[in-house]
Amino acid sequence: MSIKWRITGLFLVMTGLSLLIFWVGESVSIASNMLRFNLGFTLLAVFLPASVVYFSTSQLSGRMEKLYFATQRIARGDFEHIHLSDSTDELGQFTTELNNLSRHVEIIVQNGTQEAYKMETILAGMQEGVVAVDHVGQVVLVNAAAENIFERQGEKGELISLLELTYDSELEYLIRKVLSGQQLSATRENLIGQRTVEMQINPILSGQGQINGAVIVIHDVTELRRLEQMRTDFVANVSHELRTPLTSIKGFVETLLDGAAEDPTLRDRFLKIIQAETLRLQRLIEDLLTLAHFEGRDNHPTMSADKVSYVQKAYETIKPVIQSFAQTKGIIVEVDLPETLPPLLIGENLLSQLLLNLLENAVKYTTEGRVWLKVQVRQETMHLEFGDTGCGIPQEMLPRIFERFYRVDKARSREQGGTGLGLSIVKHMLEGVGGKISVTSQIGVGTIFVCDLPRALL
Repeated sequence: MSIKWRITGLFLVMTGLSLLIFWVGESVSIASNMLRFNLGFTLLAVFLPASVVYFSTSQLSGRMEKLYFATQRIARGDFEHIHLSDSTDELGQFTTELNNLSRHVEIIVQNGTQEAYKMETILAGMQEGVVAVDHVGQVVLVNAAAENIFERQGEKGELISLLELTYDSELEYLIRKVLSGQQLSATRENLIGQRTVEMQINPILSGQGQINGAVIVIHDVTELRRLEQMRTDFVANVSHELRTPLTSIKGFVETLLDGAAEDPTLRDRFLKIIQAETLRLQRLIEDLLTLAHFEGRDNHPTMSADKVSYVQKAYETIKPVIQSFAQTKGIIVEVDLPETLPPLLIGENLLSQLLLNLLENAVKYTTEGRVWLKVQVRQETMHLEFGDTGCGIPQEMLPRIFERFYRVDKARSREQGGTGLGLSIVKHMLEGVGGKISVTSQIGVGTIFVCDLPRALL
């Protein structure tokens, strides 16, 4: 039964009961002619219906009070089920709908919490920096990568402006243009400390298409720009290295065609120069192909018969070349290789090339004195030391000597027939088999290259 009909029925019943009690009291008074009975029945006619009405309204008030406290709990995030006596009246139906609403809101809150946690996890795991601003340009979100880029780790202050975060007025200007709708998106590249970053700005739109803010995605492109610069330098260096001998060959061929071929002395001299420049071009192309081979393949040390070699055997292969070169310059070559050296995890041809490049370099840049090769066996590696008493390398140039085409003395290197790729090849070769190389040098004293090669644990 609905509440209104229940209250109406109670009112009618209590009214009828009051009238009945009044009538009985009046009847008794008339019959007995006694006034005290009239007062008692009057009090009974008033307080008995009032007590019944008070009891009924108290029950109704109690149920409504429970519903009030239940709505407060829901507002605080407590979605506990509301337990009231089963009833089919309006309050019972309201309780049922409130329980349904509570469950629905709880599901929405749980989904929102999960989505927020998921978004927070994604933003924290992104390598790109992300900064979000509201419609007035105040920062509302900064992920860990952006904090690292702008060096603001651990700062948990109030919302700050974008300028306070980035100290970049040009970025602030672009954000204003995007927020005002003057620009759909914007891109800016900037140098922050030692990093080069690219910032992509896009608006955050509401369902009605209004701009509520903007998001900035920050990419660290330092390595990309470095590689691009290396590629540019490489192309320039290759062009220069190829153009120099080709220009020389072209000039001498034109001279021969113009009549110099008639003079046997000039002809033989020019042909020898052309042959030398041709061999230089051949060495350059071979070194480029070797370097491309090491840079392009996936080198991982693996145990196989063709990747196990011995230092003694590899040195015997190149010994005639090194000894002949050293004798021509009057250089002493000291090689200390015990017969009991363990095998190395590198192919014999690669090891021979490594020994040849480093020993040939040592002899090439030593005018007098000695060149040596020493070996020290360690638990998992073999320590190879290549030393010389040559001219030495300036300290500021040591970090760059493994770069392609880098020469300490360019004129002398070309005079000696070098391509500028030997040390770069050696470095890539060692990294490909899990080894490493380092160098120390002192001007006028000499240079020492140290290679650590992995042992083949047979």
